[in-house]
Amino acid sequence: MNNHGNRDRINAFAPVFDEPNSAMAWEQHLRQLSVGQRMAVVIALLLLPMAVLSVVSAMVLNDQEVAFRESVQESIQTLLPLTTLEQYLQRALIDELEAQSNESVPNFAALTDNIDRSFASIESAGQGSDLSEGVVTSAQQAWHNARPSVQRLIEQVRSLHPRGNTDAAAMTRQELQLAIQDIDQARQSLARAVEARYTRTVAARRSQLMWLVWSWVITLSVAAIFLGVFLHSLLSPIKALGRAARSLGAGATGVRTPVIGNDELSVLAERFNEMAAHWETSRQTLLVEAVEDPLTGVLNRRGILASLEAELGMHARHQQPLSIFMLDLDRFKAINDHSGHAAGDRALIWVASEMREMLRDNDHLGRYGGDEFLAILPGTSKEQAQSIAQRMTQSIREAATKGAAYPSVSIGVASMPEDGNDAVTLIEAADTALYGAKDRRRADRSPMGTEGS
Repeated sequence: MNNHGNRDRINAFAPVFDEPNSAMAWEQHLRQLSVGQRMAVVIALLLLPMAVLSVVSAMVLNDQEVAFRESVQESIQTLLPLTTLEQYLQRALIDELEAQSNESVPNFAALTDNIDRSFASIESAGQGSDLSEGVVTSAQQAWHNARPSVQRLIEQVRSLHPRGNTDAAAMTRQELQLAIQDIDQARQSLARAVEARYTRTVAARRSQLMWLVWSWVITLSVAAIFLGVFLHSLLSPIKALGRAARSLGAGATGVRTPVIGNDELSVLAERFNEMAAHWETSRQTLLVEAVEDPLTGVLNRRGILASLEAELGMHARHQQPLSIFMLDLDRFKAINDHSGHAAGDRALIWVASEMREMLRDNDHLGRYGGDEFLAILPGTSKEQAQSIAQRMTQSIREAATKGAAYPSVSIGVASMPEDGNDAVTLIEAADTALYGAKDRRRADRSPMGTEGS
């Protein structure tokens, strides 16, 4: 079945289910794929972004850990020599040079070299360093001021006499104090620079973590949307089939389910629509056969009696007059015996056709049995019904002059409430009136049927 036919069926059935056009449009595009293909696409769209995001997350977190560790190590390597040197100088100042008490002298030269290397490393970073240039310059200036004193201290410590002189000791203490102040200034400047770098590192790490969190939120949201679209493309046709099946089971007619796309559910919807159409045809045929006389096309005995019960119910609610005709073909047995049953069937068909033309649209006509017909005339009094019966017998008698195969009729009339208040009583009264009319016809030897009772 081509797509053009599918679109025609969709336009025809859309009003029944009141589906929004936009929803059906995207669903139609999605359902061009089979269920298996849709599952593969959805799985790929879900797993691929998550896999990529997982790899990116692992790389970002690993880079953050490495950068943080390097920042801590660099901070230690930068501040530790200055702090250690400051501590030794303070000890030397307090102890008035430990060398004078014959204790081991701190390795000021090695510490000085480490500090020089730290500043050289910072300078080699150049413009790419995240340390503040003013803070670094301030630290370098403080170290340049302290370095000569430290250098002289190194030389003096090695040449001091155990007992020394007072002037030299005082000068040494003064230089130590100046060196300690300069080194403390350099350490504080570098500490501020390291703290600023640490703060920026933490902020960058937090920003990256927030970016990862939002990336996961967006990815999971998109994944949920894709999953919802996929489930809707599966559940929507299934629900439509369920609604159609319930309506069909309740006896509704014209029930169809939309056919969208080319997937397995579309094939199922097409088969369901074919089954529903076949069921409706069969049901209509059975209903017609159940209430329609196959020969004359009027109601059969079941149908005309059901119509009579319905009209009696209407009469009970609205108290309107109601009359019935019991009609019988004259000379019907003779037609069957001399002209055959086919001629008898033609006579029945002809009488039924003549009566339908003379009855109103809201009247009911049915074959009661054999050559007897029952007509129901709602809203018709007995006087009106007798008048109609006279005109009908006269018209059929005149039409019957066309040939011997066309019979005349006799009619018995019964009305409600004069002749009864239920179907059985009315039919018995009409039947009695019919045979009374036939008896009078035979007594009068008249070819014309007598009306009424």
